[in-house]
Amino acid sequence: MINTKALYNTLLSDSRITSLVNSNSILNSYPNEFENFPCIVFVDENQSDTEYYENRPGASLCTVMIHIFTKKLAGFVTSTEIALAVADVMHDDLWNCSQNRELSDPDPDTEHRVMMFNKSIFELK
Repeated sequence: MINTKALYNTLLSDSRITSLVNSNSILNSYPNEFENFPCIVFVDENQSDTEYYENRPGASLCTVMIHIFTKKLAGFVTSTEIALAVADVMHDDLWNCSQNRELSDPDPDTEHRVMMFNKSIFELK
């Protein structure tokens, strides 16, 4: 099994992302209330065994869902700008983007984009 939260924290701490989103606003779970915008929330969607060696799992298919929240107000970076930076970082690490879409938000001043990435990670020992 892979410590995916640590992996996602490392990827999302890339300066291309933290230049747009404060590192304190990159979260691994939903807060009770969103206070700081822009904000990224990543959720470990799945980690399943995919390859076996000597009756032990040797690879995992990891899937992460990344939620991007920002404001539609002057002075805020757009969700598209953040999504482009996230995609660059994830693609550089060979993650496949399987979903990228805008969601409507109850607050008309909030942009919400969802991205999903997956990758097989081999744990050869």
